[in-house]
Amino acid sequence: MTSESVTEEPDVRAVLRLAYGGQFAKALAEAVRLGLPDLAGDDFVPVADLAAATGTRREVLDALLRTLALAGTFAPDGAGGYRLSAPFAPLRADHPRSVRNMCVLMAGPYTDAFNGLGRTLTGGESGFRGVHGADLYPYLTEHPETAAVFDAAMAELCRPTAHALAGAYDFGEVRRVVDVGGGDGTLLDALLTHAPWLEGVCLDRPPVCARAAARPHAAGARLTFRPADVFAEVPADGDRFLLKNVLHDWSPDLQLRLLENVRAALARTEGARLLVLEPLFEGEEGAAHALAQMVICHDGSRPFTAAALRALFDRAGLAPLRTERLACGHHLFECVATSRPQGRPGPRERSAGQSAQAGQTPR
Repeated sequence: MTSESVTEEPDVRAVLRLAYGGQFAKALAEAVRLGLPDLAGDDFVPVADLAAATGTRREVLDALLRTLALAGTFAPDGAGGYRLSAPFAPLRADHPRSVRNMCVLMAGPYTDAFNGLGRTLTGGESGFRGVHGADLYPYLTEHPETAAVFDAAMAELCRPTAHALAGAYDFGEVRRVVDVGGGDGTLLDALLTHAPWLEGVCLDRPPVCARAAARPHAAGARLTFRPADVFAEVPADGDRFLLKNVLHDWSPDLQLRLLENVRAALARTEGARLLVLEPLFEGEEGAAHALAQMVICHDGSRPFTAAALRALFDRAGLAPLRTERLACGHHLFECVATSRPQGRPGPRERSAGQSAQAGQTPR
């Protein structure tokens, strides 16, 4: 028998584990919603006590915990008790790097959007819109409970980036920072806390600003929120403008429109610069994130390579002065305005009717 005639035994269990992936994601999100990572903690807790604390059926909860134990999330003690496994400590609400809200978001409307994967594969259109009947941001406006989870999830992901940016970039000569599509202000609040001489303006959609302004912030009155349609104009002035995880949400045309509006804002203040923070597609490990982006985000959204992002900057009349990979994994591009490419209309020359998604702005 030759080596060519020997076939490898199929690993059916591995195939089924992958097929059950959606079930694991939903089970994890429900465990987080019930507070099981916090209730179980570091000590073994009887499943009967966990069921009583969460108002759930003991036998069903036991099956859920056993399912998550297969993924290593919870550890059973053999006597009907469970504890949270140490590597999964970020599922706890009090963990400094908690991602519990991100797990809920991923297992909810994001995973559901993959029912529209075929739409993305064949036409490049948003699977999210095909499933939910609206793009992400209009959907959040219509679903306030999901919007609250989204805000908390984005804040979770933002905190390590804020820490990395504060350590890598010198804000010593900067006085005012404008975060374009800055969400609930987590990034700006962290930067202003790190540098108490800074003032910050967060631009985002009206409902986002309303939710954010109603919450306390460490920076106090130095952090303000201003509703804006940044696809029509970036209205605030500053020494530094921020775009974090914003550009990749949109189609190339909308990316260009937004950057041109930022370039126009840069021109209002001598020495003003733009700081763009984006995750770049860097090999196979980024494939899952890239696929999720194309399914969830706006029609035509694609992951960035460094070359593609630089080409976009050039089209918008921006020139990177420096590029740095931050400890959090994001790439930082510090840009200045150059002359506008020939033949392109300025942002102020566009009609208000051309603004994206009826005033929807990015996060």
